[in-house]
Amino acid sequence: ILLEQIIDRLCRIAMGEWCLDKNITDTQCWFAAAEQAIDAIFEISAEPEKESAKIIKGMEAMAFGMSGRGVEVSKKTCCSLRLARFFFVVGHIAVKLLVYTEALSISLRRANAAKSLSKQESADKAKSSDNDEAKIKEDSNEDIEAELGLAAQAEAETEKKVADIAENEIVERGLIGLFSPLLVRIVANEGLMHSSSILMQSATLALCKLMCISGVFCEKNLPLLFRALSKAPVKETTLKSNIIIALGDLAFRFPNAVEPYTPMLYACLNDSVTSVRRHTLMVLTHLILNDMVKVKGQVCEIAVCLEDKEPRIRDMSRLLFHELSKRSNNPIYNLLPDIISRMGLMGIEKEKFRNIMSFLFSFVKKDRQNEMLVEKLCQRFPTTESISQKSDFAFCLTQLKLNDKVIKNLNDHFNCYKDSLFDDDVFKSFTSILSKAKKLARSEMKEVIEEWETRLKQENSNGLENMTAEAKSKAAKAKAKARKARKGRENSLDDTCERGYER
Repeated sequence: ILLEQIIDRLCRIAMGEWCLDKNITDTQCWFAAAEQAIDAIFEISAEPEKESAKIIKGMEAMAFGMSGRGVEVSKKTCCSLRLARFFFVVGHIAVKLLVYTEALSISLRRANAAKSLSKQESADKAKSSDNDEAKIKEDSNEDIEAELGLAAQAEAETEKKVADIAENEIVERGLIGLFSPLLVRIVANEGLMHSSSILMQSATLALCKLMCISGVFCEKNLPLLFRALSKAPVKETTLKSNIIIALGDLAFRFPNAVEPYTPMLYACLNDSVTSVRRHTLMVLTHLILNDMVKVKGQVCEIAVCLEDKEPRIRDMSRLLFHELSKRSNNPIYNLLPDIISRMGLMGIEKEKFRNIMSFLFSFVKKDRQNEMLVEKLCQRFPTTESISQKSDFAFCLTQLKLNDKVIKNLNDHFNCYKDSLFDDDVFKSFTSILSKAKKLARSEMKEVIEEWETRLKQENSNGLENMTAEAKSKAAKAKAKARKARKGRENSLDDTCERGYER
């Protein structure tokens, strides 16, 4: 009787009958109390699913039919705070039902394992006490094999049932599934019908929790969730952060479903709000380090965070790259050419770009990696027409550790970058490499270095002459065009004057 009274009190707390409709503080304080009350019900109740249904039905009546004291309310309007409380309870109970179902499954597997172990021990004792050991051993082995086969089959069946409950029963066919269309409609917020911040936060969080339970429901509503994230007002930082954190949970549970939307998640690193960028980086860091998201060229968005104005964001991005550098395949080395190209297109300030590249190139330590990067970077010069990007490539070459093979590769790939040497910044980068090479190279490389130096200076001189000639040509064309235009105006004026005299 005492336990029943405790559960009844907990249900009342969870239903929030004491919250005033016009007092937002009551509802804000209620969230934590309701969460603890529902958790306690699932711990002490023998049938928590029945108590959960009682809470949901009671709150449904309060939100859509009557007040907490049994007084009917208008069905044309609905209090946003009541709806917020109702959706919070629906989402939290859904997650607790999933945890409860999985806990029952684990208990059942442990019981079956204990039963099999007990039978095996009994068979071993019988075998040791019987004189006819050969016969007992054969019989006991057959019994154990049969029992293990049945146990494995029963365990597979149990797991199948649990998966079916999670996928279909809780969200699709159960009581909670009745309210999922309403959740979707409120989160979509077409026509901006719902202006309550606390309602949108509660509804979106509940939708995310339902998506964490069912893979089918998740795939169906992922586009809606990303639309809600992109359309959220700037001031709704809590809503955006909640969605981003929920997306991290969804990526852990259903990685294949979330993977196509990864670029949209990376885009949140460019948000104007610091807390949103920080939560996005935190989620991406966990996903990347746990191999739930593949490290691709989009990681350049994280590289930009190395120069973020927020110290915590800078430190977190540095930590990520340090952890990646410890991996055997060193993904930083593989991604560097793409990161450089993408960052060049993003229009980052030159000083920030160079600080980022200096940090990233510090993780390229093997001679073979330096040699391969020379080839990859040199081959990027002809593929871009932007002289600023070519300047970026040249600067990156200065960050490589020099050896004889690197110097030889730079000389061998001279034709790739020779057309860029007219630019002062590009030429300065290559002369910087040349001065280092002269200090570090062995005597047998002097001939190669002298040849390379001659070619650099010659091409720079030719490029400057071509630029001067081109500038003169453009100036001459401009003057000729101006003269032609002036002459045309004079002729037109003369014709006008002649027509005037004729009149």
